[in-house]
Amino acid sequence: MSGLSLVFTADVAVFDEEALRRAACAQAAKEGLTEESWASLRQGMASDLIMLLDPGSIPDAGFEIRHSVCEAIGDGA
Repeated sequence: MSGLSLVFTADVAVFDEEALRRAACAQAAKEGLTEESWASLRQGMASDLIMLLDPGSIPDAGFEIRHSVCEAIGDGA
């Protein structure tokens, strides 16, 4: 196993916060979280993006995302 680490950065424009929230909630349900448990973990739009963009461990893909962070720049939270 290689000790190589990579950093991936993306600039994401959110144009419909409610659609993003709904999609993240649906993805959380697919991952086995109840609506209540997702609501207790969710910390706004940044959590929604991480839920949708960070697949975690993908079997047989040869990598895992060990940590993900999302920060809002501008007037979003």
